[in-house]
Amino acid sequence: MRIILPTILTIALFILALFMFIIPTIQKNSLDRKREMIRELTNSAWNILAKLDNDVRLGVLTREQAQKQAIDQIRSLHYGQEMKDYFWINDMQPRMVIHPYRTDLNGRDLSDYQDPNGKRVFVEFVNVVKKDGFGYVDYLWQDRDNKNLVVPKISYVKGFAPWGWIIGTGIYSDDVQAEIALLIRSVMRISGVILLLMLLLLASIIRQSYRTQKQLWVEEEELKKTQASLAFAEKMASLGKLSAMVAHEINNPLSGILSYAKLSSRYLSKATGDTETAAEINNNLSFIAAEAKRCGDIVKNLLQFAKRASGEVKETHLNEIVDVSMQVIAHSVKMKNLELKKQLGQGDDLIQCDAGAIQQILIAMIVNSIESSSPGGSIIVSTNYHDPARVRIVLKDFGAGIPPDVLPHIFEPFFSTKESNKSMGLGLSVVYGIVQRHGGTIRVDSRTGAGTEFVITLPRTQQSAANQT
Repeated sequence: MRIILPTILTIALFILALFMFIIPTIQKNSLDRKREMIRELTNSAWNILAKLDNDVRLGVLTREQAQKQAIDQIRSLHYGQEMKDYFWINDMQPRMVIHPYRTDLNGRDLSDYQDPNGKRVFVEFVNVVKKDGFGYVDYLWQDRDNKNLVVPKISYVKGFAPWGWIIGTGIYSDDVQAEIALLIRSVMRISGVILLLMLLLLASIIRQSYRTQKQLWVEEEELKKTQASLAFAEKMASLGKLSAMVAHEINNPLSGILSYAKLSSRYLSKATGDTETAAEINNNLSFIAAEAKRCGDIVKNLLQFAKRASGEVKETHLNEIVDVSMQVIAHSVKMKNLELKKQLGQGDDLIQCDAGAIQQILIAMIVNSIESSSPGGSIIVSTNYHDPARVRIVLKDFGAGIPPDVLPHIFEPFFSTKESNKSMGLGLSVVYGIVQRHGGTIRVDSRTGAGTEFVITLPRTQQSAANQT
């Protein structure tokens, strides 16, 4: 019973965890990944409109030309199964601007359009955009280009304010459920193999334990008939035999596990000609690869934060580093409709540093300023060379600022106010590490709603930095 009860309890807890935690987690994560996917796809398509609108502002295109190009490009965007998933555009009236499959709706007023459940789908799109600028909507819609099949759908929509348009794409619930079911079947098969091995091991242990116990009972009866002087020797012999048998029996199930592993490998190699099995294996490998990549990104960030070695340190003009950094990030600044200004100091701008690392911290801080600034704002990068021993870099924005309770933690690894799927929270900690590695200091001054100012002070030579250290 000391063997059976703990084993049964372990199996019960494993099954409970499988159905109460593992499978629900798989379902939630799969749906979250799909929702994230259509959000990112919509953002990518939205960027097409933003680029064309920027061309309008620059005078390269008229608005009519830009909108026509946008319609043509969005109509041709497809992805997913058989490249049949698509994007559509409607306006805030709502009126359909472009739908690649429901061409009968193009140009129509959709204020009264309802799905089979009576939901005013396009009015709901407009309401979501008016409230938050973007969001998810559940409704019933035809399955891609099949007008005869209406299924549940989840779409992500995002408003494009300059033109009063709403762009969106979606996923079909049946596809998501099928993918989830495939993952669950894989987990169930693996769990079944584990349970089978546990049961075989338990049966082997029970069988051997029963035989051993029965033998001990016989030996006990025999020992009672022997002289007291032989009792100790008999017991020791029995214990030695028991130890040898237990060692032998443990080796047997281990050999069985190895055999099953080799057998499964052979089945896998034979299954490559089976299309359904190959597709299932491919889906599993894709899932493993995605998870491995995410882990690889985390390790990469940690190594980047923790490493002490730097790149090549040589004498460089700091103003040139600032110029290159601003050129690299200029496009992102324009996309956010911000103005990036530079105020480079006069005098000797020579500094001994790892130019790539300094460029990295400038870009990282400018990206943070872009994310915290509202369209129409400005970001200022300035340098100061008055001190013969040190140089100073100042980056100032006029965005949302950093709350007082957050400010003390901004340089901590993995601390972030962003959504977890957007950032690992290592950006400013990496900046801090690079500045420290150069023997410099970084200071931040921020007020909520009034902007943020970062001041980085670096020694002109790494020799003086080492002496101060």
